[in-house]
Amino acid sequence: MRAVGAELPFPAEEYQQRRRRVREEMRRRELDVLLVLSPPNLAYLTGFESVWYPPRAPVGCILRAESEELVFCDYERHCHYASTHALFDDAIWFTYEDAVAQLARAFRERGLLGRVGVERWTRSPGAPLVQALEAALEAVGASVVDGSWTVDRVRAVKSPREVECVLRAAEIADAALAALPEIARPGLTELQVAARLELVMADEGGEPPAIRTMVSAGPLVWARTHSPPGRRPLERGDVLYVDLCGVYRRYHADVCRTFALGEDNPVAREILEWTSRSVDAVAAAVRPGDPLEVAVAAAERHVHERYGPERIWWIGGYALGLALPPDWVGHIYLDNRAFERFTWEPGYVTNYENVLFDREAGITASYMETLLMTEDGIRVLSSHPRTLTVLP
Repeated sequence: MRAVGAELPFPAEEYQQRRRRVREEMRRRELDVLLVLSPPNLAYLTGFESVWYPPRAPVGCILRAESEELVFCDYERHCHYASTHALFDDAIWFTYEDAVAQLARAFRERGLLGRVGVERWTRSPGAPLVQALEAALEAVGASVVDGSWTVDRVRAVKSPREVECVLRAAEIADAALAALPEIARPGLTELQVAARLELVMADEGGEPPAIRTMVSAGPLVWARTHSPPGRRPLERGDVLYVDLCGVYRRYHADVCRTFALGEDNPVAREILEWTSRSVDAVAAAVRPGDPLEVAVAAAERHVHERYGPERIWWIGGYALGLALPPDWVGHIYLDNRAFERFTWEPGYVTNYENVLFDREAGITASYMETLLMTEDGIRVLSSHPRTLTVLP
């Protein structure tokens, strides 16, 4: 159900295949019904994307394990937009005031009862509304359980069409890094450099990332991992940390590199020349079907041969894929210590990080890659060297 001429990121059969896989996962988890509330999961199943998800409105969709019907749920002011930019079979429209009661009534009248999974781990709506909705569903006869990660686990393995998007996103990210020597000049602020990088990616067909582009420099760069870009102008001699994502149809490819502005930095160079080889160690150690933590064990063995924990901010990674602001991080981590365990299946995409620092030298020496597992092993998606690059 959508208006003629509406453009979705993928053809209808792609969404139908995704829904079939989710229904299989629902049956594995013994869920009769699933209420999807996570914005990326809603986009995955319907193509719908909004710039804002009201914390007071349970925007989402409903799947039944034994039916191909998908029911879209949104507040009434999105009726026109969603009806022309989402793929669904039926819809429930509500206001802020009647959202909980309206959804509970719809569940009862449509027979959407039994064991009902609700996505509790969601950026929107707010937790109090999710709790009120669960209570209302219980009151009409549902047996409510946590349905979080049902969709996420399915979308951790990319289809061929999704892999194409990730590869395109990696090309977009590489194009931005290739432009950095013309962008990062003394006198420009970190904010200006980040904006120019994002303009390059937009010119390449990219989209705004689900996490802010990170550009950090200056004497405190060693302490600024996860810092947003600031107003300090770049100076000759700075060590510059750039972490960006190419994005295509909301699929992300992460790449981070360390640069020296105008002159070499021997400390950063030495660290990166060693740690950059950990990617080769990971690729050699990991095979399809291995537990994810095999990669981290191989990486840590390599890095720890030369550097101790006092120099290491993190060695690891997390699942990447379809993402919407304010986050790009999947629920699966490379050390397999997050929300669910997973294996290196063909189609799995993850970022991979070696983040080291030297407080005395006032530098960070970090890089990040996006890794794709194929039938033959790990493929590294960026073509840029992981060692230190000196910018003119």
